Amino acid sequence: MKALGFTTYGAPEVFEELELPKPTLGEKDVLIKAQAVGINPYDALLRAGTMQKIRPLEFPIVPGSDVVGEIVEVGSKVKHYAIGDIVIAHPSIGGYGEYVAISSAKIVKKPEEMSLEEAAGLASVGTTAYFAIKLAKLKKNETLIIQGASGAVGSIAVQIAKEAGIHVIGIAHSRNRDYVSALGADEVVAYDEGNLANRLADKADVVLDASFGGKGAAEGLQFVKKGGRYISLTSFPDNAEEKKVKAMRMMRTKDMKDKEALGYLADLYRSHKLRLKTAETLTFDLRGVIGAHQLIDKKKVAGKLVLK
Repeated sequence: MKALGFTTYGAPEVFEELELPKPTLGEKDVLIKAQAVGINPYDALLRAGTMQKIRPLEFPIVPGSDVVGEIVEVGSKVKHYAIGDIVIAHPSIGGYGEYVAISSAKIVKKPEEMSLEEAAGLASVGTTAYFAIKLAKLKKNETLIIQGASGAVGSIAVQIAKEAGIHVIGIAHSRNRDYVSALGADEVVAYDEGNLANRLADKADVVLDASFGGKGAAEGLQFVKKGGRYISLTSFPDNAEEKKVKAMRMMRTKDMKDKEALGYLADLYRSHKLRLKTAETLTFDLRGVIGAHQLIDKKKVAGKLVLK
């Protein structure tokens, strides 16, 4: 099969078109013929070699954790799925391939009205947002401040929190104010308009830092009430203990099941309570993957990049 991967670390141009064996199935797996894939910042870190000590892998490496496609083969013990089903899948790696073999516990049927582009961008950011909100253990009517509320994870977190009856304040650039408001945020505060610390000091029971690269950590601690919680996707704020704030990093654990999160998100979409944003769609080929990674490296992408 054809796949887009690399045999050395480096800039986006290290990608090449590879010819690899078609994946084999376990008895609880399905084989998906990919129709579209999502590109994540993590993929770029993997390609650049930043993750090689944390996650050593053998070359060739084919990244990709967001796939939507058609089931073309099912394992002998697979239930509830059949050949021809269009599914959203969340593999740990290998998504930039023509075919992906994956456990049936890590897929969900794509809602009929959901576009391929939306579906391709959902799995990684959607499951991250879902479990970050669960980790926060928010109570109804508590206040949640989301840094990076217009981003891929933050925008979904806004909608999940609102569905749970949480008061949400979204922080975003002023150009994204209307978008975050349309997602359901009760208030939107622009980080490029005045001093956030003065406006939001001690307002949140919980802060979720979904900003790009955790750049909101230093400021975000000021927004949390004494005794509150701070959830980060990346960087912890300094001196959280001095304010008696419980700082937690969103790390996946064994009890955080893809099936649970993807099922919830698919149902939320079907009930018209989940809005997804695709930043740009490129072709599912060598030129497209290099272009997508170049955009990620520029760090100016709002929303998901998709290859189709």
